[in-house]
Amino acid sequence: MSTRKPGRLPILMYHKVLHDNPDGLTVTADMLELQLSFIAEKGYETISFVDLKESAETGKELPKRPVIITFDDAYENFLTHALPILKQFKMKATLFVPVAFMGKTNLWDQGNEKILSADELKRIQDDSLIEIGIHSFLHRSYAELAPEDMKEDLENCFNTLEFHHIRTSRVLAYPYGGYPKKDKELKRQMKELFDVMQLWFAVRIGNRINPLPVKDLYELKRIDCKGTDSFRAFRIKLARGRTNPFA
Repeated sequence: MSTRKPGRLPILMYHKVLHDNPDGLTVTADMLELQLSFIAEKGYETISFVDLKESAETGKELPKRPVIITFDDAYENFLTHALPILKQFKMKATLFVPVAFMGKTNLWDQGNEKILSADELKRIQDDSLIEIGIHSFLHRSYAELAPEDMKEDLENCFNTLEFHHIRTSRVLAYPYGGYPKKDKELKRQMKELFDVMQLWFAVRIGNRINPLPVKDLYELKRIDCKGTDSFRAFRIKLARGRTNPFA
């Protein structure tokens, strides 16, 4: 029997990685390299949601300082900019895909930034460091969906990815971090649906460190990693979940 104290699990949330022009959703490649170097230096070990599921089900111990790294929206720049840096540090990551937009652009933002195609995702999934999760089908907030719409959304995601032979971890990243937080009855119905659909986990924002073992499978909190944050702010977020201790 393990005598290890209850652990802590930071889950980092990234979106775009480019060479320049950082903003709220974009970190530069140099920033990402510096941040991953710091993660390694501090003794963190990246895990996947597959690892987290196995630990929750079997009691298998996670690393002493686990961290999950996630990327939302499956932008093409994940393949060109983020993946080489992850490989450099041999770090795992989860890529959340807005499934209906594979091979298109970020039309939910009226944008023209390329989203990875099914063929590109299949090549990425062959890398043992990367797992594929879902970011809904049409990038709609789950705070605005009825249970039957959530069910249709999940089915469309998993059926489409299965059709393209893309191996998928059954993990949902809520678009916009939106879910029925205040509507207790709708949230109860949503979580019942997730159980029926055999969803492993769902992740929101929240900017908090998750306690281990995991208690609420469908409200895991993530820490937003912004290109507008200083390196000091990143270090504080990794340790505390947020820069303002009173937030």
